[in-house]
Amino acid sequence: MGLPMDLYIMRHGESEANAMDATLRGGDDSQFTEANIAVPDRCWRLTAMGRLQAAAMGDWIRGQRQVFDTYLVSPYTRTRETAALLKLPNAQWLETRTMRERSLGEIVTIVPEEYQRDYRRNAILRREDPMYWRAPAGDSIADVADVRASAFVRWLDANADGQEVMAVAHGDFMHALMMVLEDLSDEEFMFRISNRSWEFHNCICLHYTRRDPKTGHVGATLSWVQTAWPEQDSRTGQWSTHVEAWRTFQRTKLSNEDLMEKVRAIKPHLN
Repeated sequence: MGLPMDLYIMRHGESEANAMDATLRGGDDSQFTEANIAVPDRCWRLTAMGRLQAAAMGDWIRGQRQVFDTYLVSPYTRTRETAALLKLPNAQWLETRTMRERSLGEIVTIVPEEYQRDYRRNAILRREDPMYWRAPAGDSIADVADVRASAFVRWLDANADGQEVMAVAHGDFMHALMMVLEDLSDEEFMFRISNRSWEFHNCICLHYTRRDPKTGHVGATLSWVQTAWPEQDSRTGQWSTHVEAWRTFQRTKLSNEDLMEKVRAIKPHLN
């Protein structure tokens, strides 16, 4: 057993819920109608922009690799639609609920005023500890990492040794998987989710590999990653793919002093 040679995991394109959230951030909550807030999270379609993003990333992925050994997709509507629009030749998709999006439970579609009024204590915890914060009747990022992302890695280890794998999932699931694969500390994860340079755009793709991009040497585990996402030229309307440089990562072991250095970064809370 062993991990894939290459794992491409991509977020879905812009969904209707993403578009609603964008208008809400602009101060317009008119789309948060009684009908819309009752839509199950798994049922949102892609927007026209989301479909264009998926098509653009399909062009890029086909340019990287025409055929994969395994094709995995979350059973949510927006991921199914994204996967189909990639138009990967002869793809046979295996749906897996393990890759479904993190649940926000009772607050999945809620305007800020209602959240602050009805879930005041939960809102404080969300602001102060977003990694371990759990939505009412939902999941925390740590929950998703420890349960479903870890189970996903175990499934790959048992079923996809040395394979080329393509997966279409969701932003928070990918954050959790990144935490597991790269063995991120709490501090590093908190830095990334608060830093715009680590933003998970719609249709962002993380390409993890066991093969050293410089030497071609194959390691025992996934140790390098490259990030790519679609961009549209505002003048011409043409699509291209922004591709980041390869980076490497490895598991970190801590000495007693390393642990105390982390402790000292937190000031005592009581006099």
